[in-house]
Amino acid sequence: MIYFTESEIDQLIEDDVPAGDMTTTLLNLSGKKGSITLIARNEMIVCCTEEAVRLYKKVGLEIGYSVPSGTRLQQGEKLIEAKGNADAIHLIWRTGTAMIEFASGIAGRTRQLVDAAQAENPSASVAGTRKHPPFVKKMALKALMAGGGVPHRTGLSDTVLIFREHLLFTGGYEELSRVIPSIKKRQKERKIVIEAYSLEEALLVARSGADVVQLDKVPLDSFAEYVSQCRAINPDIYILAAGAINGSNVAAYAKAGADVMVTSWMYFAPPADIKAEILQI
Repeated sequence: MIYFTESEIDQLIEDDVPAGDMTTTLLNLSGKKGSITLIARNEMIVCCTEEAVRLYKKVGLEIGYSVPSGTRLQQGEKLIEAKGNADAIHLIWRTGTAMIEFASGIAGRTRQLVDAAQAENPSASVAGTRKHPPFVKKMALKALMAGGGVPHRTGLSDTVLIFREHLLFTGGYEELSRVIPSIKKRQKERKIVIEAYSLEEALLVARSGADVVQLDKVPLDSFAEYVSQCRAINPDIYILAAGAINGSNVAAYAKAGADVMVTSWMYFAPPADIKAEILQI
C-alpha cells in the first residue's frame, strides 16, 4: 500500500486553489447543488481513485460510488460518482481527474508489459526503476503496482545494487569474488545485484556469489547465450534484463530467459482519457 499523507492531499488542493476560485465566486455558485461522474473514455487500468475520493471528501462532497485502483474498466464504465455543492465540484474537478488520468496511464502501460512478458514466461515480472519524473514517486509506484508491476528499487536505501561505477573504487569486476563475501558477511538479509554490460563481466558476476546479475542493454540475439552461460556457473542466479526495455521487446527478453524486465518505460505513458460529467441536481 502506498500511503499519501493528509498534508500531501491538502497540497494538491492548495496548488490549484492558492487564493480561492475566482470564477465560482463571481458566479455565486455557493449553495447550488450538483453531481460529478468520472467515466472511462477507453479501456483502462484505474489508479489513484482512493486519493481522488479523499480530495472530494476534503471539500465536502458525498461519495456515491468508486472503484479501487487496479480495476480494469471498459469504455463507458464509471470510476467515481459524487455530489455536493457546485463550487466544491468545480474546485476539485480538474485536480482529481488529472491525477487519475496520469496514474492510470502508467498502470495501463505497466499491465501491457506484464501481459506481454507473462505470455512468454508466466513467472516473469516487470520492475519499474526509480527513474520516474521528479516529485511523483508515490503516484508512480502506486500506478506501477496497480498495473501488476513491482518496484525495482524505491530508493538507494532498500537494495544492494552494484554498478560499474561503484566497482571503479573496489578493483573492478575481477575483485568481485573478494568483495561479495565481505558484503554478505555484513548484510545477510538482502540480495546482492550487480549490473554487467558484457559476457565477460556477467560471468565474473556469476562466479562471485552474487544473487542477481542485471544485464544492461544486452542485444536480444546475445541475451539467451548470456543467460545460459551464467546459469551454467550458478544455476540459482536470477537474471534481470535492463536498458531500453519497452512494449516492443519485453516479451522477447522474457522468452530469452530473463526473470525480471527492468524499465522506466511505463512512467512516460500518455494519460488515460476520462470524461467528467457534471450535472445540476
